[in-house]
Amino acid sequence: MTQPPVHHNAPPGLRAWLDSVDASREPSVREVTIDGVRCVIKRRRPSLGGGLSYALRYTRALFLGLGCKLFLGEFPRPGVVLRNGLEHEAERLSALLQAGCRVPEVWWQERGLLVLEYVGEDLADLIRNEDSTTRLWLARAAAADLAAFHARGLWHGGAQIRNITLREGELWRIDFEENIGSALSRPLTQAYDLFQMLASITSLRTLPDDVGRTLGKLALDVYFEHHPDAEVKKCLARLARVLRVIAAPLRPLLGRLPSRDVQGFFRVADILQPLLLKP
Repeated sequence: MTQPPVHHNAPPGLRAWLDSVDASREPSVREVTIDGVRCVIKRRRPSLGGGLSYALRYTRALFLGLGCKLFLGEFPRPGVVLRNGLEHEAERLSALLQAGCRVPEVWWQERGLLVLEYVGEDLADLIRNEDSTTRLWLARAAAADLAAFHARGLWHGGAQIRNITLREGELWRIDFEENIGSALSRPLTQAYDLFQMLASITSLRTLPDDVGRTLGKLALDVYFEHHPDAEVKKCLARLARVLRVIAAPLRPLLGRLPSRDVQGFFRVADILQPLLLKP
């Protein structure tokens, strides 16, 4: 992230295009090409049962917060976690752009609508479809990029491999709707980022078990080579202990299920176990 990012210009016909479509029939996320320029359009519509929906989300966040306090020692306040969405994403993107990070520019914003610069193909698709050498390069690059991002004191909040893109040989970050970093300490938030990246790499669809494990182990080692933060490692080790306790009784019951999410859980639990053996 030492070189300033190079951004594309918003298409001149963007406003006219937005006026020409029926917003009520548009999907929540859509990639479009306007005047030869690609962009990403994100929409969020208010739900009919908005109050009930918020209450349910608050209850879910509360129970997750209590579990986080019990197992990881910190309580993310539900009211803070739920301050998310497109408006929050626009604010974070603005701050990260000012800091010189490779994130998309906001080309249009209004209530329930965000138009963003297109910044390349996501690494999830690339890793699934490329050869083994390129897969290793992408996993290494993703881990090093996250380490550099964290070394600046920053956090993503949605660091899954699908939210990292490649454009013209550079990695970019997308999807900043989540607000978990405002509710947890910097080390735990960064450990959560790293966990998200590892879990998403190891559970990629169509990847054989040995490939997923190899990519996950590589990403973990590369991350700490570039960002040997003892506090982050301590938080991740604590998470590894929780995963070990959960995985032990479930493995005999679910270990043979073909579900990529289930297998990804066991893979990342195994990948993190060596952290418990290190000082």
